[in-house]
Amino acid sequence: MDVHRKFKLRSETLYVCQFVLDKFMSKVKLANKKLHLLGVATLLIATKYEEIYPPTLGDFISISENKFTKPQIVAMEKEILDALDYNITAPSHYRFLERFSQLTPCVDEEVFSYAQFILEISLLEASFLRFKPSYLAAAALILSVRQLKKEECWTKEVETFTCYSAENLAEAVSEVQLFCEEINPKFISILKYKFSKAEHHKVSNYKFKF
Repeated sequence: MDVHRKFKLRSETLYVCQFVLDKFMSKVKLANKKLHLLGVATLLIATKYEEIYPPTLGDFISISENKFTKPQIVAMEKEILDALDYNITAPSHYRFLERFSQLTPCVDEEVFSYAQFILEISLLEASFLRFKPSYLAAAALILSVRQLKKEECWTKEVETFTCYSAENLAEAVSEVQLFCEEINPKFISILKYKFSKAEHHKVSNYKFKF
C-alpha cells in the first residue's frame, strides 16, 4: 500500500493488485523469499492494466532498492499471468462501493472517503476473503454512514436494487467493525497517513465509533 501511495496510483489499481495476488497465491505455492518479488510483479501487472501512465519497470526496481533485476521481475510477471491464464479482472470492492454510493442519497464525498478507508483496512484481514467484494463494500459504506451521519443507509430501496438485505450483510458488517476497532494502529499507519490528507477529507482523524 505504501508503494501504491508513493506512485500516486488510482484506487482501482490497488484492488486489481489484490485480486491478482490472492488468485495467484490460491493456485501456486511460493517460497517466502519470493513474496517481495511477487508483490512487485503483481503491482506492475495492475498498473499496466489500470493506469494511463504506469510507472516504468525501472521505477519498480528503484523503489525495491535494486533487490531485483529486470529479468527476475519479468519472469515473475509471466509466471503470474500464465497461472491465471491472463484473467486478471473481476468486479472489485471499489467498483461496488462506487455503485452502492450512487444508490444512497446520504453519501457525500466525506462518507465515501471514510468508507474507502474502512474498505482498505479490511484488505489486511485474510479471513475476509470468504466474503464477496460486494459484501465488504456494502459493510464499509454502512459503517461509514452509521458513524458520520448517525443513520442507516441500507434502505428497502437499496435492498431492492442490490438484492442484498441488511440481514445478508450483518455478519460482514459486524466483523469489519470489530476488526477496525481492535486493529493495532501501527499496522494501519500508512493508511492513516494516506487518508489524513485533505483530498480524503482527513477521515482517518476520526476514531472508530460505530
